[in-house]
Amino acid sequence: MRMTQILDWRPEPGEVIEFEPATDRAPVPHDVPASLFQRSHFELAAAHRAIGRRQSPWVAMTFDLEGRADLDALTGAWQGLVRRHEAFHSWYEPEDGNPAGFRLPPDSLTVRPVRVGDFTDGDDLRAHVHRRIDEQTAVGWPSLLAGVIRRDTVSTVYFAIDHAYTDGHSLALLFHELRARYHAARTGAALHLPPAPGYLDHNRRERERSASLTADSPELATWSEFLAAGDGGFPGFPVELGNDTDELLPGVRHAYPVLTSDEARAFRAHCARHGGGFAAGAFAALALAQREFTGNDVYRVLTVVSTRGTPRMLHAHGWLVNFVPLMFRLPSSPHLADAISAAQQGFQRARTGYDVPLHRALELLLDGREAPTIPPMVSYLDGRSVPGSRDYLSADATVLAGPDNARGVSLWFNWFSDRAELVVSMPDTPQAAAGVPKYLDRVREIMLAAAAGSPRVPGPVGVVTGTGRRVAQGV
Repeated sequence: MRMTQILDWRPEPGEVIEFEPATDRAPVPHDVPASLFQRSHFELAAAHRAIGRRQSPWVAMTFDLEGRADLDALTGAWQGLVRRHEAFHSWYEPEDGNPAGFRLPPDSLTVRPVRVGDFTDGDDLRAHVHRRIDEQTAVGWPSLLAGVIRRDTVSTVYFAIDHAYTDGHSLALLFHELRARYHAARTGAALHLPPAPGYLDHNRRERERSASLTADSPELATWSEFLAAGDGGFPGFPVELGNDTDELLPGVRHAYPVLTSDEARAFRAHCARHGGGFAAGAFAALALAQREFTGNDVYRVLTVVSTRGTPRMLHAHGWLVNFVPLMFRLPSSPHLADAISAAQQGFQRARTGYDVPLHRALELLLDGREAPTIPPMVSYLDGRSVPGSRDYLSADATVLAGPDNARGVSLWFNWFSDRAELVVSMPDTPQAAAGVPKYLDRVREIMLAAAAGSPRVPGPVGVVTGTGRRVAQGV
């Protein structure tokens, strides 16, 4: 699977069909509160709209089907899918600053294909899809845009969903389910899908969990230590970003190849020999590079964890993630092998608080100080075991993101069957463009050396000055 901005998407021309959800019933209110992530998401989107700033509060995906898509089969696949998942028939709408919940009976939902027309220019097609995504996923129901670009040899399915109701795991589930439903409709094969719980129960549990926490709760110990280590603030990035005002700036997103499939397995084996997993090795490499750039041997970052706490919830569709505080101190040794154990312990400790809501923790511990609306973070995803992942390459599966806004740097480590890559979102400034790639190149060097079996971290291409700033040598 690839990740790219929609502005860099280059679809081949073809006939465009959209799949329009409809209902013959009026929505009814529900009393389940929006999750804290959803509330923050809605507030940020409203703030952007109020000042006329374009924002992309959605995530999207495209993939290919062989031949000219069968519209009846694809329409039926979408109808079955939107009826199955609560995320497509329950939603929130702003009401005096407080999201009000609504729902529809699943069996009232129908989907019909709507012919948009033939596009002969790929740029015009991309612009059309981008505009329709922004329109359809703005506020309310349906928070989904789905369509297909039909061609004789290969057709491209695309869909976008308001981020309030989906996450990366959910996108992968939809890729697998939509293809399975399409195949079953065309061939008559039996369709076997496990029950899919709704996300509203998750919202109820989160509200109960939040209400039970106080500033003295032992579950907040890792948060307290994390914030105290930064004088109550969040960690900065190891290189200059050109954003001294700490404002949201126009951002850019790039993908960096890190390891081939064989190298990724070798790196994982190296980590296992030294008491950690792939994620611990990646965090250790980030920390070692940070020390070279700044002299700081304490690594702090927010990392993303799933809140799907039971196997049953693995089939739920929604934005079921949380941020947890990861912190560890590097040993004096320059060896990655020695850093992996410290990173693994920090990672495991951070993950124990997977169900402590970020926003509630900060509300209790920041004493009224404002938390960043988009905090910088590092995410790790092992996508190899997700249903359908072996078909990503052949289907050209691609995750699309809208134009970014960024205050700091966020990183996504993704390990797929054919490679491990690093996706970065950062402010679109000359300083970030100059410094961030040098830091990421250094991280990659450290990981490659481990994959190749080197017992030592390769020598840096710069030295740390007395002020803690790295001076480039021969770069």
